[in-house]
Amino acid sequence: MKVSIIIPNWNGEEKLRKNLPKVLKIKNVEEIIVVDDTSTDGSVSLIEQSFPEVKLIKKTKNEGFSSTVNLGVEKASGDLVFLLNTDAIAQENCLKFILPNFKDPKVFSVGLNSGGSWAWGKFEKGFFWHYQAEEKVAIVHQTLWVSGGSGVFRKSIWIELGGLDELFNPFYEEDVDLGYRATKRGYINLFEPKAVAEHYKEPGVITTNFSKSRIQMIASRNQLLFIWKNITSLWLIRSHLLNLFLMLISNPRYWSVFLSALAKLPKILKKRNLEKAKTKYRDEEVLSKFSNF
Repeated sequence: MKVSIIIPNWNGEEKLRKNLPKVLKIKNVEEIIVVDDTSTDGSVSLIEQSFPEVKLIKKTKNEGFSSTVNLGVEKASGDLVFLLNTDAIAQENCLKFILPNFKDPKVFSVGLNSGGSWAWGKFEKGFFWHYQAEEKVAIVHQTLWVSGGSGVFRKSIWIELGGLDELFNPFYEEDVDLGYRATKRGYINLFEPKAVAEHYKEPGVITTNFSKSRIQMIASRNQLLFIWKNITSLWLIRSHLLNLFLMLISNPRYWSVFLSALAKLPKILKKRNLEKAKTKYRDEEVLSKFSNF
């Protein structure tokens, strides 16, 4: 199977200068694509002058993570798309451990080991929360979702799912949404502990370009979008609406989060109906499998 590495970039000149030489050493890769989300630093000129072997796609409008990655996947020639953030470095032989997992046609994605573990989630007090398991596993393990910053995805299923949902722009929750939708449709996400990557070892693009309050607002808004789009269980929705009401009356600042999400509700409801038509597993079935902790 052919593998395309896709690196979304926004003002990541120094990270590219440091990490691209190491990415170029990864074995069994068909192509490396950097999609630039209208950087204002020297990212573009760095790639053009120092890394001519890298395919550079220059966007004309800054949109965010989902849109940037989706464009890269669209242009990729590989059967598998290997997503790496500018601050992520995978070991040269990582695909040796990842590729065998895709022999199963139901496997949609495989996550790399960046020091954590497989992912799980739970619905508690009306909201959906996701975590990494505390246990360290030595063999491949099913996971609820795979990080868009260091994971490999089957392009054909990616296209079927519609890729990352651009309503989550500029960042956060988009890869959780993708993994959850894939799981409900009957596909499999895996965590491969033998495929090692270095990630989250330095400040990322988000933390260096956005204030903490802005990051928190976007994360909280996208949490609502995820629930409204994906959770179809009647009793879970009732719990959410009750706890959302309590949140709004107890925390006036949360109104800005709620109204920001509410503005996207018409589009979310259309996508919700699509997912309901495609789903094979109920929320209770998914959560019972991934919320035993």
